[in-house]
Amino acid sequence: MKGGPLAFAFLVLAAGPAAAVETGLSIYPKGMADFMSGVMPLQSGVYFSSIYYHFNGSADAAVRNGVAEFGLGTSLDAGFLRGTYVTDTDYFGARYAMGGAIQVAGRSLDANLVSPKAAASVHAGNSGFADSIFTPVMLGWQRDNWYWNTSFSIYVPTGGYNPGELNIGRNVVGFMPAAALTWFDPASGWDVSGALTFVSTTRNAATDYQSGDLLHFDWAVGNHITPNWEIGLAANLVQQLSADHGAGAKLGAFKAQSFGLGPAVNYNAVWGETPVSFTAKWERDVTSANTIGGDLITVSATLKF
Repeated sequence: MKGGPLAFAFLVLAAGPAAAVETGLSIYPKGMADFMSGVMPLQSGVYFSSIYYHFNGSADAAVRNGVAEFGLGTSLDAGFLRGTYVTDTDYFGARYAMGGAIQVAGRSLDANLVSPKAAASVHAGNSGFADSIFTPVMLGWQRDNWYWNTSFSIYVPTGGYNPGELNIGRNVVGFMPAAALTWFDPASGWDVSGALTFVSTTRNAATDYQSGDLLHFDWAVGNHITPNWEIGLAANLVQQLSADHGAGAKLGAFKAQSFGLGPAVNYNAVWGETPVSFTAKWERDVTSANTIGGDLITVSATLKF
């Protein structure tokens, strides 16, 4: 992962696995995709989603602002406003769309700073506008019961970042190509969906920390028990592909891995002439290594204008 090395060696051994990726969290909010993730809206127009995202977890150790922290407990609450414009334009037999997301977030942290001479507790919190995501291209296809799409998103550092603080912004630019696939059988109501997202970031120049590349796989299996209601299981898998490096990676070259799952429910309908959709889910990390493991809750609402 994600002072000299000898001063921290005994602390790393005592603390157990450390969290890879700077701050212990990916720039991609794991678990964002779920039911019908391969389906691009069939009607052209502007779609808005409001998403509440809560994550509460812990790790034995992590690096923040170039400093190693131990016995870490953290909580993140974020509100995303995501817009998607679906066009009537076709490319390569696919419908074209574009979009983006902004967010307001609040985070709290409790941890310990330890050195061979002293120890201290850290209690920190911060909130405000966070980083943004711009998706200049989304392409969606459909054939029979199969739906799939691909996209490319850019993570833009619009959030505040001040060295030494618990920052909402990450001070990096990120690149996130993604692909999603859904098999949906209207006769039986079964929906099997998965979304794969590759995450690569630039170096944080303030801390000289280069987080390794990650692969996220969000998936869900559900059944439409009525025309409006779908219930099922949602899960997320995170696997870091390359190790962290740089002078700021105080705890070494670790790779993050986690797997979480839990129940999910969706309601969709047409109110007047407006399609609406509501989704809620809880995913608990059942395994986690070299990352912050915990509980994830998301609640979202989407409607078309």
